[in-house]
Amino acid sequence: MHLLRRVGAHVLETALPVIGFTVAYATTRQIAPSLAAALVAAAAVALFRVRQAQKPWAALAGFGVSAAAAALVTASGNAADFFLPLLVMRGTLAVATPILLLLRLPPFGLAYGVLTRQGLAWRRCAIQLRAFTIVNLVWFLVDATLTANQIRLYLDDQAVAMGAVKVLIEAPTYLLSAVVLWRLYRRLTARPCHGPTCPYHAHEDQAAAR
Repeated sequence: MHLLRRVGAHVLETALPVIGFTVAYATTRQIAPSLAAALVAAAAVALFRVRQAQKPWAALAGFGVSAAAAALVTASGNAADFFLPLLVMRGTLAVATPILLLLRLPPFGLAYGVLTRQGLAWRRCAIQLRAFTIVNLVWFLVDATLTANQIRLYLDDQAVAMGAVKVLIEAPTYLLSAVVLWRLYRRLTARPCHGPTCPYHAHEDQAAAR
């Protein structure tokens, strides 16, 4: 449940600069006040993260994405470019994910190894590897569909529509997907793999053999 709370907090924090930009631009159709609203929201999120004793680099990274988006919009004069940095990141992940899945390196598993400081130990558990692969595949299909729609809107210069879709459709979809996929992961990992090299369940087999 702690992981779900972190996902929910991340979705909300990334949505706030988008809300600020979208509402301001829909109201004024002016780039300067819209970027100001987005940067104020991003700065508030970064400050909140720092005050919550979270890692400063994470807070700065989040603000950096909004700052890069603001720089692009300022240079191009195109409001839709505000969404371009994140769109490029999502597109890159959409291309890389199938390759990583074929290599038996699902990104969710890699993230799990980093967060738990266990590296690639989870790959030696057949149940964990299978669960991360299935869950990551479902998430990829959801995210790829949403990303494709955002690319279509970007090519049509629909800045307000991109912001509205991100807040009203994407954010709830990600939250719901996180809940559903967490439950799926728990179900898929409910039984041990009994593999001889599994770092999680091997001790259970040894205890049962005594």
